[in-house]
Amino acid sequence: MQIKLRKVAIFLLLILMSLAVVGCGNSTSTTAETTTQTNALVTSSNTLNDSYPRIEVTDNQKVEYNLNSSFDSTKITVALVKASGPSIQLSSSVYTITGFDSSTAGEKTITVSYLDYTTTFTVTIVDPGDIVNITLSYYLSAQSLSGSALFDELHTIINTGFQGVTYGQARYILDESDADPSNPDNLILVYLGTSINNDWDEGDTWNREHVWPQSLLPDSASNETVNTASDLQNLKPADPGENSSRSNRYYANESVTGLSYCPRDEVKGDVARILLYMITMYEELSLVDTSPSSLQMGLFSVLLEWHELDPVDDFERNRNEVIYSYQHNRNPYIDYPEFVELIWGE
Repeated sequence: MQIKLRKVAIFLLLILMSLAVVGCGNSTSTTAETTTQTNALVTSSNTLNDSYPRIEVTDNQKVEYNLNSSFDSTKITVALVKASGPSIQLSSSVYTITGFDSSTAGEKTITVSYLDYTTTFTVTIVDPGDIVNITLSYYLSAQSLSGSALFDELHTIINTGFQGVTYGQARYILDESDADPSNPDNLILVYLGTSINNDWDEGDTWNREHVWPQSLLPDSASNETVNTASDLQNLKPADPGENSSRSNRYYANESVTGLSYCPRDEVKGDVARILLYMITMYEELSLVDTSPSSLQMGLFSVLLEWHELDPVDDFERNRNEVIYSYQHNRNPYIDYPEFVELIWGE
């Protein structure tokens, strides 16, 4: 009986407070006061369920925490959401937080509980020792990020200021980007590794290979056009016969006629980092572990292995600089190979 009387008394107090606000000329200033008072009065969800069906985390200003750090309750805003009309912001003293565990890295689901209400949100626990110390100003906005947040920021970075060249112009840039370090008059063919004269002879001696096959891109290559098929990061000089043999086969640890292609060991990492660049640059592309269809390429797990097995070398670094000088964007996985682990590592 006392509990019921208490609920009725609370309900009447809420009504009286609402009437007091209506009677006041300055509704804006009293709303905050009413919210604070209501927080102090609300003690039973049975009184509120009809008018306030749920709670929500309406703002979370800290989505990443370092390993073994403490949860910062001042960075979130929890509100009792009304069916219609303004929500009520809850004081951190009236709800509880569970599920925060910073002893291990990874994404954690946090539960907020208030009376009979619950809601969840996620944060990521990162190991500061795994975070890249970024010194290249091009990537400064990615400092301390990991996972999808890092991937999204890299997408923004490499698209900002991008000035693509035409597929035709690539004929006279690849001889510089893939020049033989021992002979500047030659270039290195990606799959065969041979050094040949870099003169363009309409593709008879060497041609432009799409590492991500042209047939699996959203655009077709045209000498007069700038599109996904003309991105210099995805183009490599290749032997015409070997290029034709590779066709649009996906990359794997063994070559299977009509299905997969395995390049020489010295460029496996190069190939992997080019394809990782492509899915970061172009949102419509994806890497898969099955035989790819349009806008897909693979094998994703193999490419991640190749990235580790064949580290970045000076040839790749120089190529990245040359391409940057023409189309004003970079391959982040050449500049900071650690980004791969931060995004796709287990």
